[in-house]
Amino acid sequence: MIMSKKNYLLKPDEPLLRKCLKHIQSLPNLEVKLNQTQDLLDSSSVDGLLTIRSSIKSADYAYTIQPDVTANTVKLVIRYFKLLKEKFKNKLILITRYLSDTTIEQLLNENIEFIDSLGNIYIDSSAAYIFVRGKHRLNVKPLSHKQITPISFKIIYSLLKNPEILTLPLQELADNTGTTLSSITNTLENLYKLGYIMRQPRGGYRIANYIKLFERWEIGYVETLRPKLLIETFTYTKENKFSEFAENIINLASANNILIGGELGAALTTSYLLPQSATLHVTGNHHLIAAKLQLKPDAKGAITFLTQFGKQNYGASIQGACVADPLLIHAELMTESDDRLEETAELIFTKYIKDKYQNA
Repeated sequence: MIMSKKNYLLKPDEPLLRKCLKHIQSLPNLEVKLNQTQDLLDSSSVDGLLTIRSSIKSADYAYTIQPDVTANTVKLVIRYFKLLKEKFKNKLILITRYLSDTTIEQLLNENIEFIDSLGNIYIDSSAAYIFVRGKHRLNVKPLSHKQITPISFKIIYSLLKNPEILTLPLQELADNTGTTLSSITNTLENLYKLGYIMRQPRGGYRIANYIKLFERWEIGYVETLRPKLLIETFTYTKENKFSEFAENIINLASANNILIGGELGAALTTSYLLPQSATLHVTGNHHLIAAKLQLKPDAKGAITFLTQFGKQNYGASIQGACVADPLLIHAELMTESDDRLEETAELIFTKYIKDKYQNA
């Protein structure tokens, strides 16, 4: 799921990284050195390499920066971290803005080493063992939350779906996302400041690092955008197997502007998964659709209705049904911790998303 990427060197004076490493430097008999070895970075999805030295020994780390790790996204961050760890031989450490006590506990349970900008630290290496917690911040939203809004994620989605859109007039991006030119301009400027896109010599932008933007999209989708799109969750009234019920969804989808996502969309897209649930992206009266499918509201139901946004949620027509874009299906699969869904998400990434980032 996290694949190799084009070179993306974070500058040594990158503010978040600098704040985090300053806490290590302040400890006695410890030194941190950034290592920008080109070959290693070109073959990985890490943000950089560093070495921690003590009077005893030194330890090499790859680091990955996830600015905002919250209670809503920590499980997804852990999954990305584990996938990245499997692909990289060095020890791996998480650099982030702030970790609450709850998120620290979850990271410790997974033995994930970390440094946050307030000085919460967990390092377990040959150079040193460090564990510092209890550093709390004021109850204010982090910078990236102020700058990246639900509208921003709709724009990010459009960039990931079609990276070439940045070469077109900005009105094209505004039309595709259903937002204003001023929102487009502000979002692109914020994404530039946060390092997700870069300016072009002759004007305009291009994606700086597709994978980092892709990860930010999925974390933001789970935490910020999806709750805004969520309409209601249902279950079916009859005691049918889901496979029988799925046929009803497929038959109804095309005539009612329904885009099938989630597990059912993944199954249609890959022919690999035996689905147990579905996400339906709708535009019209969802109560009418629920009635046709003989559904009833259920907070723990297997059928989730989401509102379509913009003009680009459509992915393909399979078996006569309209299927949601692989970016949406992949993000939905990543909301659950399940090996069968992870394997399916990997297939979707390789088949539908990999080419986009390689050519971005």
